[in-house]
Amino acid sequence: MTEDIHGGRQPVIECKYGENGYQTPAALYSDGTGDELALDRFQVVQGTAPSYNNLCDLDRLLMTSTHIAAGFDLNQGSVPLLAVACKHGNPCGAAVGDEQPAVVQKALEGDLRAVFGGLIMLNFEVGEEIAEVLMTHRMEEGTRRLLDGIIAPGFTPEAMSRLKRKGDKCRLMINPTLTGINRDSLDTTRRVRFVRGGFLEQPNYTFVPDLAGRIERIGEATPAQVSDMLLGWAIGSTSNSNTVTLTRGGMLIGNGVGQQDRVGGCKLAVMRATDAGHSTREAVAYSDSFFPFVDGPEELARAGVRAILATSGSVRDQEVKEFCQKEGIALLMYPDAEGRGFFGH
Repeated sequence: MTEDIHGGRQPVIECKYGENGYQTPAALYSDGTGDELALDRFQVVQGTAPSYNNLCDLDRLLMTSTHIAAGFDLNQGSVPLLAVACKHGNPCGAAVGDEQPAVVQKALEGDLRAVFGGLIMLNFEVGEEIAEVLMTHRMEEGTRRLLDGIIAPGFTPEAMSRLKRKGDKCRLMINPTLTGINRDSLDTTRRVRFVRGGFLEQPNYTFVPDLAGRIERIGEATPAQVSDMLLGWAIGSTSNSNTVTLTRGGMLIGNGVGQQDRVGGCKLAVMRATDAGHSTREAVAYSDSFFPFVDGPEELARAGVRAILATSGSVRDQEVKEFCQKEGIALLMYPDAEGRGFFGH
């Protein structure tokens, strides 16, 4: 069975162990498709080889970053500067903008505690100024932020020197293709999940909402809210479901992932935002599927959310619409059958 899985290929990266220390051996194999964003196309220019978990987080960072790029490319005609931080398989910080230092600062501030020990991906070269932000922004004087990895199109020599970590545990990985990611950068290969006795196969998640197209609207979202919806959609739709994501001012402020009920995702997103020191007043929410009850929007309204992007398809859609209209919350909905989030488990 092992030979069938590998197809005679040799590993391109040998990992010290798998998800846990007792899971050995572990390695990354390439499918040989020539995808410029394939994991084996990322070159380690400083630090130790990435671990199995680093590679899993790199894959999730790519999913989120390319969805951000696709969403803005389709809806606004250009891709902003972006930074996405990941910890244990889900985005814990993300931001978009037109100034490099501000984008990195916002991504870190999404959750300063969670990003510690995580990975961060940027779609622009890291120079000495950005390296300084990554290491010291909002840190106590004389201390440095510990990151497991930084992924970017490139690093200047000065940045590499600044980012060097004891034991070479901060991996600096480059792929110049990150500079030009756009709507054509989404992974379209079919996804396979191994299960006992075989595997499941399905198409990849390539849906990108056109917020100027066939969208049901209650109220009118401002241009700033639409931008935050796009960011929230890209984060939430590539997080482990059920997910409700809060954004404001071009940054992630709270990601309520992996919940078994949607109102729980709303509560978790609000809790994570407030716990990280963010106000949820005037925030924008994204839900990776429809609200089965009105209790989710009620929770978001109590937190001060003023705009929501979600799908339709619940028997209680009308109650959700009426509630948002009464509360003055802009609600945008597209059919769940067309654009439910990746629904990763």
